[in-house]
Amino acid sequence: MDEPKTEEQVAKNINDQDASQTEEYVPEDIPNSHIEEDLELLFPHDSMRKGQDQLVEDIKEALTNRKVILAHAPTGLGKTASALSVAVPLAKRDKKKVFFLTNRHTQHKIAIDTLKDIRKKHGINLTCADLIGKKTMCNQETANLFGNEFNEFCKTLVEKGNCGYYSKVKDKKGSKTVEAKYLLDKIKAAGPLHNEELQVMAIKEDMCSYEMAVELAKKADVFIGDYYYLFNPNVRQALLKKLDISYEDIILILDEAHNVPNRISDMLSESLTTNMIRNAANEATKMYADELYTKLTNLHETMNKMAVFKSDNKFASKEKRIEKQAFIRNINAIADYDEFIEELEDVAEKTIKAGAKRSYCSGIAWFLEMWKGDSIGFSRILKEVQGKISNYIELEYACLDPSIVAKEVLDGICGAVIMSGTLNPLRMYADLLGTPEATLKKYPSPFPIQNRRSIIIPETSTKYNMRSDKMYEKIAYNCSKIIKATPGNIALFFPSYKLRDDIANKVLTTKKVFVEQRNMSKEEKEVFLNDYKSYASTGAVLYGVTGANFAEGVDFPGNLLMGVIIIGIPLARPDLKTQDTIEYYDQKFKRGWDYAYTFPAINKCIQSAGRCIRSETDRGIIIYLDERFSWQKYHSCLPREGLMVSRQADVLVTKFFNNNNKNNNQ
Repeated sequence: MDEPKTEEQVAKNINDQDASQTEEYVPEDIPNSHIEEDLELLFPHDSMRKGQDQLVEDIKEALTNRKVILAHAPTGLGKTASALSVAVPLAKRDKKKVFFLTNRHTQHKIAIDTLKDIRKKHGINLTCADLIGKKTMCNQETANLFGNEFNEFCKTLVEKGNCGYYSKVKDKKGSKTVEAKYLLDKIKAAGPLHNEELQVMAIKEDMCSYEMAVELAKKADVFIGDYYYLFNPNVRQALLKKLDISYEDIILILDEAHNVPNRISDMLSESLTTNMIRNAANEATKMYADELYTKLTNLHETMNKMAVFKSDNKFASKEKRIEKQAFIRNINAIADYDEFIEELEDVAEKTIKAGAKRSYCSGIAWFLEMWKGDSIGFSRILKEVQGKISNYIELEYACLDPSIVAKEVLDGICGAVIMSGTLNPLRMYADLLGTPEATLKKYPSPFPIQNRRSIIIPETSTKYNMRSDKMYEKIAYNCSKIIKATPGNIALFFPSYKLRDDIANKVLTTKKVFVEQRNMSKEEKEVFLNDYKSYASTGAVLYGVTGANFAEGVDFPGNLLMGVIIIGIPLARPDLKTQDTIEYYDQKFKRGWDYAYTFPAINKCIQSAGRCIRSETDRGIIIYLDERFSWQKYHSCLPREGLMVSRQADVLVTKFFNNNNKNNNQ
């Protein structure tokens, strides 16, 4: 048995191993002479946490000099308050607008509450516009509409004058109505409002919540919204036009920024499926577009003929790369490519005008238009996908390089704070977002190290060539011991649903078991979590999947979660898209495997581990159960505070909770 390493031994070992990688972990020194001392901070609290003062100073230096700063700042440091306390007074002084963008609705509320605290403490006038998705804010019935389908539905209703909610905000000339002006004044007087608060006020007056929020945004000091408001080219263009501003007028704060590269790539990606084509053909029939019906039937047949796959890899993936011009030639054999798009758009318009809320023809037209785009930084792949009822064929035009959009934005704006508790390694995110000259800063956790015990158990592995029933039993045995040694609730996160199902039924525990399901609705998740949390006093076990429903964006404060076990490393399946991404990043950054494979998997593990310790009073254990976590390339990416390697983890866990109980009783 290996003896557990002390914290000093672990720290020395890591420092020795990572001597060649210090640029990712040691913040650069910034001359304080560059900082504008006359900028008055609008900090919302009476005092700053340990390390927060340095974060504030670094943000101040970056924004006053119109730079971009990437800040890896752990949970609890106070990132939102730090960023807004600098950005808001700077924006007011220089007549700019703060864009606070995040992918989590809970972060919207935190930002709004911070602005309310700033307004109250400093007695300043502060206006904020909080926007969520336009569809979510719509009072119409839009449950079955997605993406561009909703936009077309909304556009048609407004153009035909059939949306009473919009008409109460804007008259036929596009000017604000008297009623809208009156409500807008009331909203401004109320100070920073959460989107739900604004919606209540707008719905009460039968007005469009989204349009009221946009009108508020025109004069607002702070705009809060999702990433797509600035990084989706079409949405950005429309919003900036409505607000009558340019890049130069924006001070940007990106929260939970580890999500940004993937979100941008998703925004720039499109897919075409045989299901879409079949539904579009039915749509053409309803609109009596017989010629288009024939062409869509031929397209469906062509897609199936293209789907001839070679199963020459160990994963037997049914997929292959498709050349841009090859697919265009296949379309031209059916109809002229551009004329085909026009026919689809014509039928789509007629479908919406006829009262339908969605058009599949519109989706196909959009894909064909996108397919004509660049190939550099994109992957074009045809594959067979397993559906709920039957398999279908999908052609994907997938973006590999988020900097295609991000670089333009970050080069044009008036400074940016890009922050997250999982922005590691910083250099990777700077490269992926197209801002290699950005300031890179990493901050330590403000939480007491004695409240956390992080342990790597180097006995097992979920590596593909090591998987077996015997290995699964060994993993389950380790999990059983840790669960028994941990009082209260504990969560186990597996690399995939299949591995979870193969291993979890071998785990022995007397605690109540909760098993995450795929594709859970928002309501199902809430019921699931509330039920799980109710067992905090007696203890329950959650079996989840790293990167899925409960591994990110879910908080378990206090004693609601006493431990997390990360089983294995969720490395991406080596499919064609992953291979293309690795090759592309190798050519561009010389870090293909790291950027496309290793680091994203480790960051998912760290996100899962982060569910445990959310405040300075929380106590808990984090177990990394896979021998690869002790390998240098993975080990160097993990949070270092209190990290140990041991084969006696259950003993250490028991001792940890016993010591904490003694301290609490004293």
